[in-house]
Amino acid sequence: MKFPGKIKAGTKILEPVIGTDLYPSILDLLDLPLIPDQHMDGESVKPLLTGKKSLNREAIYFHFPHYHHINSMGPSGAIPKGDFKLIEVFETGHYELYNVRKDNNEDHDLASKMPKLVDELANKLKQWRKKSNARMAVLNREYDPASDFRKKKK
Repeated sequence: MKFPGKIKAGTKILEPVIGTDLYPSILDLLDLPLIPDQHMDGESVKPLLTGKKSLNREAIYFHFPHYHHINSMGPSGAIPKGDFKLIEVFETGHYELYNVRKDNNEDHDLASKMPKLVDELANKLKQWRKKSNARMAVLNREYDPASDFRKKKK
């Protein structure tokens, strides 16, 4: 972000943020009142841009209950927390766990080696979905992520 007088040039933050943080951040940077009903999943990153090291949020939650060609695993959710990221595939109930600090490409699934952490993060993900009233996907057995939806069927 560039905001002369508000953000020091060259400021870098290491804290993970998400797209839903943009709206409350812009309001906050413009000294406008936050509107939590409109950005309940986002948090202002202004403190990070003005020197604070952490937002002190527990985790970031991802909920993607859709079929889409850019997501070959289908409807899924995730919770990155600390060095780890848990992914839940909704169609199968399968979990994958990665140490994203050591394995940024997510090549080494640690779920079978760390079942307690899988349970802990899966419970947090379920609690967040319940709290936020997240809608779940409806199974579509005909969906093929490899198909190009843009081509017209004859």
